[in-house]
Amino acid sequence: MNILFYSPFNSRSRDSESLMIAFKNQGHRVISLSQSEGRLIHPYLESKGIETFTHPIQSTISLVYFFRQILFLIWFCRKHYVDIVYSHLESANFVAVISQYFIKATVIVNRHHIDEAALQGFDKSIFYKLTYSLAGKIIVVSNRAKEYITTAERIQSSKVVKINLAYDFGLYSPPNQEKVKAIQQEINADLVLLTVCRLTKFKRADLSIKLLKSLEECRVNAKLILLGSGVEEQRLKCLALAEGVEHRLLMPGHVDNVIDYLAASDFLVHPSILESSCVIVKEAAIAGLPVLVCNHVGDFDDYLVNGKNAFVVDRDSFVEESVAVLTLNYKNRQALAEMAKSLHEKVIELFGIDTILNHYDTLNSGQKN
Repeated sequence: MNILFYSPFNSRSRDSESLMIAFKNQGHRVISLSQSEGRLIHPYLESKGIETFTHPIQSTISLVYFFRQILFLIWFCRKHYVDIVYSHLESANFVAVISQYFIKATVIVNRHHIDEAALQGFDKSIFYKLTYSLAGKIIVVSNRAKEYITTAERIQSSKVVKINLAYDFGLYSPPNQEKVKAIQQEINADLVLLTVCRLTKFKRADLSIKLLKSLEECRVNAKLILLGSGVEEQRLKCLALAEGVEHRLLMPGHVDNVIDYLAASDFLVHPSILESSCVIVKEAAIAGLPVLVCNHVGDFDDYLVNGKNAFVVDRDSFVEESVAVLTLNYKNRQALAEMAKSLHEKVIELFGIDTILNHYDTLNSGQKN
């Protein structure tokens, strides 16, 4: 079976990488084709024996852009005798569903969001509407995503299949203990909070800064590491100055060694309300870090149980409830370790590659939609 992963990926994607490597280990020919340069992900895939190709077009998203990408994908699938196309993210999904009428391959669309289109205002786009109305099979990664797409967007439920993201957690390198120690020495606090996200509006990193201020008022010696980059970066720095907690905030930007920062922290604090199946919470689980998240976001309700394997607070009173949770629990290291262990076990059970791979057997049968 010739299986193509079609995407605009530049950065690493642990779940997609895990599937590609697993499919190759099953004996399939696996190819990655990116609409971008594949700058970070393709060298890694090549080291694992995955064929990689790129087709970047230096122009804005437009009819001309999509037309050129469609022609290329049709040519590429014919040239490489592709049997199945797994498309990822919106620009690739649209190209794939149009191309499906001109190729023999089965096209399966992977949707990585729930309501982001409505929140960001691109749900009215003709490209977006055509993608999901024309798609023959759509993979979503959470129960909330399936409910939303079939009710709010009125997509036929028979086209939608829910499959958890799949991870080969053995692909993660262990923390570099020297780097972990250096981070801990730099931050030097009784309670080290970590927030990892794109610095955009709906990730709500500002609430992590306000939480830091509230903890200072409660005389908790806490500091916050905020990883990521984005349009909100300067506003967040100004907020920290306005709140008088800039000396308690570390903003290294986008880093490639997130696992070291997870190992150096005491809590993952995640105020985001824009998720489908959050990667960083699963990585925190593997690192043994307790997590604090909002309720009714992404797939959290599928596997997080408040007080058992995570702290889940109301999204509308995040700061107030988080202050109460942290001040009450942060010194109880044994209980937090047991909670983190419980989350680790749940994540392995639900998202481990060995659990998820069998769900793709039917999809990989190569039957045309």
